[in-house]
Amino acid sequence: MTKELVTIEFRYNDAPKGDYDSDYKSKKITIGVFDTLDEAIIAGNKALEVFEQRFKLNPNYNRKERFSKNGGCFGEPQRLISALGYLKTPFDFYAKITKLTYADVHKTINEVLEAVKRYKNHENSL
Repeated sequence: MTKELVTIEFRYNDAPKGDYDSDYKSKKITIGVFDTLDEAIIAGNKALEVFEQRFKLNPNYNRKERFSKNGGCFGEPQRLISALGYLKTPFDFYAKITKLTYADVHKTINEVLEAVKRYKNHENSL
């Protein structure tokens, strides 16, 4: 069984460099868990609309980045959106749709071991 998880991670600085172990802070929120990619795309794009109402589009970027079923590389689903070339925000953000796969642990271990065995047999035959 699979589900689709929609999250947004905010990365920002709120203190002078050196006051913390890392250069930025991170806050991650969950928009929701959905049964289908279509539902996740709709919810993710609604969240992006909130950004677009508050922040201007980057003038050097000629289109809105949105989640889609075929807008990614080679017609694959567009599952990751960032502010890097899209919006002018005072922070970085990464909106993401992640496929969640629920499976039996014993069955998955057996599948992985079988795949490793096939690979090693193939590698030895070369």
